[in-house]
Amino acid sequence: MKLLLIDRDSTDLSGIRWFLHTYFPGDVTIEISTTINEALQSIQQFEPEVILLNIDLFSNNRLTALYRVLQKHSGTILAMTTEPLFKNAIKAIDLQVAHLFVKPIDLEILKQKLTAISLRTPKAEAAYQEATDESFYYQLFLDNKTCNLETNSHFTMIEPEHSEMFNKLYNWLQQTPIYSSMRIYPLSERIVCLFQTNDLEKDVRTLMKEWRLTNNSSLNIGIYDGEPTTMKNMYTLTKRALHQSFYEGFGHIFYASKQLETQTFDPLLTPEEQQLLISSLEDGNIEAVKAFLYRLSNEGIYYKQDDLRIHLTSVLAQIRRFMLKYKLHEKAAIEQNYRQLFHLIIEHPIFYTILNGIISFTQRLIELAHEARMEKRADYVELAIEIIDQQFQDSRLSLPYVAHKLGISPNYLSTIFSKKQGLPFKRYLQQVRIQNATKMLVETDFAISEIADLNGFEDSNYFIKIFKQHIGITPHRYRKT
Repeated sequence: MKLLLIDRDSTDLSGIRWFLHTYFPGDVTIEISTTINEALQSIQQFEPEVILLNIDLFSNNRLTALYRVLQKHSGTILAMTTEPLFKNAIKAIDLQVAHLFVKPIDLEILKQKLTAISLRTPKAEAAYQEATDESFYYQLFLDNKTCNLETNSHFTMIEPEHSEMFNKLYNWLQQTPIYSSMRIYPLSERIVCLFQTNDLEKDVRTLMKEWRLTNNSSLNIGIYDGEPTTMKNMYTLTKRALHQSFYEGFGHIFYASKQLETQTFDPLLTPEEQQLLISSLEDGNIEAVKAFLYRLSNEGIYYKQDDLRIHLTSVLAQIRRFMLKYKLHEKAAIEQNYRQLFHLIIEHPIFYTILNGIISFTQRLIELAHEARMEKRADYVELAIEIIDQQFQDSRLSLPYVAHKLGISPNYLSTIFSKKQGLPFKRYLQQVRIQNATKMLVETDFAISEIADLNGFEDSNYFIKIFKQHIGITPHRYRKT
C-alpha cells in the first residue's frame, strides 16, 4: 500500500510514519508532504492509494489546486483536524473522506482503518488470476458499445453490513454451494456476482439467509433488471440502487429499475430551528428532539445524503452549546461520546443509526444537565441571561419565573446574578427591554403604547417612566431626535 501523509507539522508525520512502519501488517510505502506544492507533486508522481491529510490546511476558499486534485482522487482519503468543528465536517463530506480523526490521532484506530482498506482493496494481479475472464474489469469501468454478458447471466452486486467482513464474505461466497452457478469479482467495497440461474430472486434470498445464519450479519444485494446494456451501465445503475441502503438499512434486495428520487433542502438550521432545539434541550423534552429529527425520515421523502449529514452536524453544534453551558464537556466519557457521534454523522452508512445515536446521546445530556442543576454546578447566570434574551417580550417574565425554570430559589438567583453582572436581575431585564424598544422607535412607525406592549410592558405610562430613567428622555422625544 502506498500512503501519503500531508500536514505542516513534520514531527507529527514522522511519528505516524514510524508507528506504521513498525506495526502495520504487510508492506506499506509512506511519503510525507509538508507544503501544498509538495503534496501536489507527490500525488502526481507517487500515485498514493491512501492519503491522510490535515483538513485544517484548507481555508474557507476551497478552490485551491490541491482541493480540486483531492476531489478527483480515486483512492481512499483519511483526514485529521485539531477540533471537530462544523466547517471541518463540511470539508470532510465534500472530499468524501473515509474517516475524520481528531488530533491527537488514535494510532490504533488509524492502523485498523488502514488494515480494513488493505483487505478491501484487491491486488490487481490476484484479481486477474481469480477472474475467469480477464477482460471483465475493462468492461466494468471502460465504455464498451456492446453487452458482453451471457444471455442466462444476471448482473448483481453484494455488499456486507460491516466493511471489516468484506474479505470473509469473498471467501465465503467461494465456498457456498451456489458458487457453482456464479462468477464473482471483488471490488473495493462490493463484490460483483454474475449468476447463471433461472430463479435469481430465490438464489439471492437463499444467499442472504445463509450469510445471516452463519455470520449473524446482513447483506444488501443489488440486481440489474433492465434492458441489455454495457457492463459499465449495469454497474453504474446497480451501484446507484445500492445507495438506497442509507435510507433503508441492510438485509434488502435493491433493483436497478427502482431508483429513489432524492430531494434537496437547505441543510443549515434556521434561527427558529436553533431556538426550538435549545428550548427542547433546556426543557428536557426529548420527544420534541425526536420529532425534530424524525421529520427527516418521513416515509416516501428522501433527502440527499450530503444535505442530511451537513444538517445533522449543524444540530450537533447546538448540542455542543448545551454541553458547554452545563460544563458537560469536562466529563471525559461524554466528550469522547460527542466526538464519536461527530464521526457517526459524517461516516456511518445508515441514516437511521445516525438518528438513534443522536437521540441516545441527547437523552444522556438532558439527564446530566438535570443533575447539574440539582447540584448547582451549572452557570445559572448565563442560563438566566439566555432566558431573558429569548423571552423579554413576555410581560410575565420575572425573577421568580426564571428561578423556577432553572430549578433554584429566587433569592439564590438574585444573589449570584447581581454578583456576576454588577446589577440586579430586574435592572438587567429592563435594560434589555429598553434597548430593544429604542431600536423599534427608530426603525418602525409603531405607536409608543404598542412598542411598550411588544417589549414586555403592560402599562405604557410605566414604560415611559422606565425609559426616561434609562435613556434620560421620553420615548416620544427620543423618536423625534
